[in-house]
Amino acid sequence: MRILHISPYFPSLEANHAGGQCMGKELETLRKRHQVYVLTFIASAYDQALWERCRDRAHTRGVPVGRFRRIFHAALAPWMPNYFAVRTSLRFSLLLIYMVRKYKIDVIHAEYASMGQYAWIKKMFPHLRFHLVEHDVTVQSYERQKENSRGWKRLYLEWQQRLIEREERKYCQRADMLFAFNEKDRRLLASHYGIKKCLVINPYYGLDDEMLQGDADRSEEKENTICFLGQMGRPENHQAAMELIRIASKVKERVPGLQVYIVGNKPSEELRRQENEWIHVTGFVEDVDIYLREAKLAVFPLRQGAGIKLKVLRSLALGTPVITSAVGAEGIDESGSVIRLAETEKEYEEQIVSWLKREDERQHLGQESRKYVREHFGWKMSEEVLGQVYRN
Repeated sequence: MRILHISPYFPSLEANHAGGQCMGKELETLRKRHQVYVLTFIASAYDQALWERCRDRAHTRGVPVGRFRRIFHAALAPWMPNYFAVRTSLRFSLLLIYMVRKYKIDVIHAEYASMGQYAWIKKMFPHLRFHLVEHDVTVQSYERQKENSRGWKRLYLEWQQRLIEREERKYCQRADMLFAFNEKDRRLLASHYGIKKCLVINPYYGLDDEMLQGDADRSEEKENTICFLGQMGRPENHQAAMELIRIASKVKERVPGLQVYIVGNKPSEELRRQENEWIHVTGFVEDVDIYLREAKLAVFPLRQGAGIKLKVLRSLALGTPVITSAVGAEGIDESGSVIRLAETEKEYEEQIVSWLKREDERQHLGQESRKYVREHFGWKMSEEVLGQVYRN
């Protein structure tokens, strides 16, 4: 079978590219049995670096889409939500047609709702199947942003939400098969858009199943250290990091030796200004696992966003106990079996202080976290699902 994988940014198995890890693992799995070609946008300097290191240039095409080009694309498609319109590209469309025709593609495997707009290709090639992976349900993310907004921003988000609901519904209904990353999103797609043709695969959080066997090595832990991980250019991560700093200021009064690490690319100047001798804002790092292994706790005061949070899964998989909200836990451990749940800043404060002091119990919780991820989020299940859909 000949498969064309299309995505809004470069697929990668590197640890600091969470969504890219999922795409990279799917590619790795599909290539075991099929010929797979890649057509991707190159949306950042990091994507460009991945592109330059790409060893499979014969089967991979990339379309640069910088900031000004994204603005230009959005201006040309005012009927579309901006989140989708920035990936509307004539060059990408022409390459898509070229690759489908040249390589006699049987199936397009598209990542993220924004790439669902290219399902029109089926009209040109009636034999072609179009499969779409919903990394999260986009309309839910906008609903949550709207709830936390006021004034003109809220009006703008309400307008964008209506456009997204219309377009996402259309993309999902046009697809021959949908994949979701958890049962909650599968149910949401059914209730919002009436979608029944949806299968669940596990998101890939960067550790293979065999890596989760046995106990985690926590010898690198630093005393009274907590961390937050995320792409800091995203508003929901910036908001969560700023809230964690407020919470940590209260914790510091009770745990004088506290150290806080905010890890992730593109921190704002506002966030940078919070740095001092015990708050560290790293910016981009090559290996995020160093900080997760050194931390006693991973804390994610998330209020917005949708879908599974891969940073939560990766932290659990590395044996770092997680404190987060219902938003951070959804699709992973909503009942709080291994995740410690908190909503208010006071609840976060109490959880952090309590678990920093409970050394033996915290180590046990870390091992239980790894076991939970191994049992519920192993990649083997995803291989089986993809194998059933992509039969020779």
